Amino acid sequence: MIDKEFLLIPGPTPLPPRVISAMTQPIINHRGPRFKEMFQKAMIALKELINCSGDVYLIPSSGTGAMELSVDNFTSKGDKVLVVDTGIFGERFYMMNVARGRNALRLKVEWGRAVQPEEITEVLISNSDVKAVFIAHNETSATTINDIKQISSRIKKMSDCFIIVDAVSSIGVTEIDIDNWGIDVLIGASQKGLMSPPGIGIVAASKRAVEYAMKKENETYYFDVKSIKKNADINQSFTTFPVSTFLGLSEALKMIQEEGYENIYKRHLIYRNLVRTALKEIGLELVANDADASPGLTGIYAPKGINANDIISMMRERYGVEIASAQGNLKGKAFRISHMGYINSNDLLVAISALECTLKDLGYNDIEMGIGTKKFLELRRKFEV
Repeated sequence: MIDKEFLLIPGPTPLPPRVISAMTQPIINHRGPRFKEMFQKAMIALKELINCSGDVYLIPSSGTGAMELSVDNFTSKGDKVLVVDTGIFGERFYMMNVARGRNALRLKVEWGRAVQPEEITEVLISNSDVKAVFIAHNETSATTINDIKQISSRIKKMSDCFIIVDAVSSIGVTEIDIDNWGIDVLIGASQKGLMSPPGIGIVAASKRAVEYAMKKENETYYFDVKSIKKNADINQSFTTFPVSTFLGLSEALKMIQEEGYENIYKRHLIYRNLVRTALKEIGLELVANDADASPGLTGIYAPKGINANDIISMMRERYGVEIASAQGNLKGKAFRISHMGYINSNDLLVAISALECTLKDLGYNDIEMGIGTKKFLELRRKFEV
């Protein structure tokens, strides 16, 4: 029996063969000329991808490390900050700020919808001394996306606070425009839309954010922007870098450039629509509303009487399809199917078919077998993907 798994979780996402091949190259000197040349090319590619005229830093870290770097370097102890909490990663931003001695306000939004710009500006009206707003672009726990362009525009009209955005699960999935949207700090990571292994954090910063970080008192050593920038300016990393992972990321960035950014963003939207339409045809309730649904993954409530974790286990063990559990208060009630990164419509077709079989196996009799798969195929022919 050939054991094959379809990985449809929101990170780490599947690796393209080209990325795997690049990572099998012999290790190279992370202080040598070849690495420095590749490092420079990677930073240029990332700047182009997110339209950033400021600095981009690559750090040996998960996305969470990059988030903490943003707290330590672009705010100071005692600063009043506003954290927009639309899910687990908004909550994580809040806990980081509290742990680092910031006076953190928390704007909680119910899961399944995006925050509205006026909800943020209403808080800022009565808190004009807020130094930074922290927000996730794409919230994988709630499977929603926030309209950073509109939110940033509204904030800039009334405040000069920093806008700090977690784009870990949106970079390489949907449009990001740092310069034109007025983002001060953007955080990314290698293992989601960038189709690479975990291990590299990404921090992009505007000129004024960098100037602030260079003047403020150090609160950290490993994640100190002063040291990171000094090395980045000569195309080096501050500390020892995960070289093999970086070779994979470099190849993935080439693939992204070859496909074209607009093509990538369009593809992710089509996959979102295919999956959501097929799931609705099956009769399942979705976590996010249509207007705010993430292009990178879809959250689905389990039918009444079925534990979502049983769906996940059977999908994995019987059908070889690995999907993700829900997080927070949705754990056991919902599950998630990713459509970000190196995934095509055939992978998603397998997932929809396996889900129909799984639901039938678990006693969900209100399903007409094949109805979701049929709808998926009909739409796929329309979009030619």
